[in-house]
Amino acid sequence: MPTVKTLVDGKTYEVAAGTKFLDLCQKQKVKHDFGCTVGSYGVCRLEVVEGAAHVDPITADEQDTVAMSTDHAGARLGCQLVIRGDIAVRPVA
Repeated sequence: MPTVKTLVDGKTYEVAAGTKFLDLCQKQKVKHDFGCTVGSYGVCRLEVVEGAAHVDPITADEQDTVAMSTDHAGARLGCQLVIRGDIAVRPVA
């Protein structure tokens, strides 16, 4: 099973491949800000600092929301991020 390390709390969580980061946070009570949870607001921005090849590619809609909400290169939306392998993430301001 893939693991997700959150650099805010330093904890590592095991998830099934195909799990959304949002679902992990809700199930495990991981502290991460979410707004709309459907990819429109951009509140849940994060950076995959390890294992970027182990998440689904960014969609055009997600890319548009990220571009409107931050200039941080490589930012992703936590509510849209699908985990396929081991990753480490941190929030993006």
